[in-house]
Amino acid sequence: MKNIIKLVGVACVMLLMSCNNGASLQKYFVDHQDDSDFVAVDVATSLLDTDKVALSKEEKEALESIKKVNFLALPLKDKTKARYEEEKTTINTILNSDKYETLMRFGSNGTKAVLKFQGDEDNIDEMIVFASNKERGLALVRVLGDDMKPENVAKLMNAIDKGDVDMDAFKNIIGNINID
Repeated sequence: MKNIIKLVGVACVMLLMSCNNGASLQKYFVDHQDDSDFVAVDVATSLLDTDKVALSKEEKEALESIKKVNFLALPLKDKTKARYEEEKTTINTILNSDKYETLMRFGSNGTKAVLKFQGDEDNIDEMIVFASNKERGLALVRVLGDDMKPENVAKLMNAIDKGDVDMDAFKNIIGNINID
């Protein structure tokens, strides 16, 4: 009986040690959702009127695989300059965990950005874009979906860039955000 109790005790200790109390991207978003220094927007892709949009099969598949987009930004102002480096470090620490794979890094005009993902390379469940600029602030975009295919998402982004996708739903939401 004593051996069973010891075994259960050891199992409980191992279970508690395996729990991760560290920072996660989801927790970061939740913790900063109501922070007045941040701009936070959550958008379900169901807000897009896909019936009015001429999309290829791959573009439609990509759009349907995206369930939600979370946007969080810290605009650089006098009162947020002190937080900028701290928040940038925190986000980089979260994104540098083994949980996320780097797809690409890019930058121009003082803006540095990284595109990361979670899941299988062929079927991504979460994509993250983190951009920072010492003059403008930082932005974190989290795209949640089911089995997103990178090549289809790239085609959808190209269609959006060409203006083939009506982004009025997103523009209206972003246009109503007060970042002053």
